[in-house]
Amino acid sequence: MKEENNGLFFVQIKEPTDIRRNILETLKEIVEVLQRFEKFKHLRHEKLNEINKLRSQLKDANKMLGALRLKLPQTNLRAVAVRASPAKKTHHKKTKKAKAAAPAEKIQKKEPTELEKLEAELSAIEGKLKSLA
Repeated sequence: MKEENNGLFFVQIKEPTDIRRNILETLKEIVEVLQRFEKFKHLRHEKLNEINKLRSQLKDANKMLGALRLKLPQTNLRAVAVRASPAKKTHHKKTKKAKAAAPAEKIQKKEPTELEKLEAELSAIEGKLKSLA
């Protein structure tokens, strides 16, 4: 009897109802997570089924398109591109003139280069030093 009792020991648990409640709440959360996972697996399975259906429909459509091409007569004609009317061309010329004026304004408002910025900062620092001395 003494040999069997050597491996057993008991621990006193304070407030066992709170611990049971915590364990049950944790188990409830685990079951909810498992339910969400099962829903996810089901949705993934449905998605794969829909993808397979779409693939088969696409194959059927390609077969039908191939059969249609075989039944249509062969021609060397190409589709003619629709050309813009002359009124629209003059409109484009006006916008080009307006665009040509815009870069001239940009040249006048040229941003300072990195070197010019550094020189301005250096002169500002030198001015502060002179005022201190």
